[in-house]
Amino acid sequence: MSKKVIILGAGVTGCAAARELAKRDCEVTLIDQNKYLGGGCHTFFWGGHPYTEGPRPLHVVNSKIYDYINEIVPLRTFPLILDTYIERDKSFYSFPIHWDDIQKMPDRDLILKELEETPKENTATNFEDGWINAVGPTLYDKYIKTYNEKMWEVKDNKVFDDTSWSVKGRPIQRGDRTVELEIGKPVHAYPIEETGYNRFFEFCVKDATVILGKVIKKVDLEKKEVYLDDGILHADLIISTISLDDLMDNAYGKLKYYGRDFYPIVLPTEYIFEKGHHFLHYPNKEKYLRIVEYKQLTQHISKDTLIVMEVPSANGKLYASQIRKDIDQANQYLNNLPKDIYAVGRLGTYKYCSMGDCFEMVWDLMERI
Repeated sequence: MSKKVIILGAGVTGCAAARELAKRDCEVTLIDQNKYLGGGCHTFFWGGHPYTEGPRPLHVVNSKIYDYINEIVPLRTFPLILDTYIERDKSFYSFPIHWDDIQKMPDRDLILKELEETPKENTATNFEDGWINAVGPTLYDKYIKTYNEKMWEVKDNKVFDDTSWSVKGRPIQRGDRTVELEIGKPVHAYPIEETGYNRFFEFCVKDATVILGKVIKKVDLEKKEVYLDDGILHADLIISTISLDDLMDNAYGKLKYYGRDFYPIVLPTEYIFEKGHHFLHYPNKEKYLRIVEYKQLTQHISKDTLIVMEVPSANGKLYASQIRKDIDQANQYLNNLPKDIYAVGRLGTYKYCSMGDCFEMVWDLMERI
């Protein structure tokens, strides 16, 4: 007899779980408070321009992840190039930090001296010291310090005592300006279709019962019941991609999350950025973090262009805290999930997860249930 499964959340992870469970002949019900699929990867339109709330290019080195989307929604690959504006230098540079840009900086000699003095082994125990040990204080101040403080709404980056997520790979790139990851040279890809990943999400849930625009009132984890305003749903198991504190009714306290506000702006010019450049970071005292020119990703054809400005906000739960005590609090939730209750995805695991990470979590989960 097939299992009845309720999936809480219809973002990337929830939709992928629905697709995989359908292959195993499960009876799946997918619930989301949003009126659309895909969460932060859903494509909206503003002034005729497609965009997502936060840029969502696919970064993968695993061809299985690429194929998982490409077989449904064809992808095109491209070199991802990011920039940053350093106000004190009155200059635009590449991001991550690039060796060739250092040579053009007004304080080049100081930076080179600091780089010579960096320790061979980075034994830092907090975010700030980790970056200073990697690139020296001047480059840290220019590129990292204020940006990170703005993003996480903190006054001191030393509060981040888990350094596993901070300095990854090569902190200073040489040669090619294409963005690299700590795992090596990735494939950067984006859907060819104007609607982005939307049709992929629709495909994933085609065999599920989908309930959108409904707020989950309560989840009884022991009985495996989900309470909506118009009824109660029962399952053999529950897969949750919603935040752990919401899932477990704040049993171990509210978890700390950070959100972001998105401001779409249409401008009367074909392009703002140099062709092939995608994001522009602002690590200075501006209120905003970055702007994204979406047609650089989507290849939308128009006489005008859309940029989206991103501002740190208490709205939404996009990023889990990277402070150890908050991570330990989240682990209390994860370590006390009842039998046949599974938490996956960015909110479900209290981790920053790429789209590929979410797929791999789902594939791993399918081996366990």
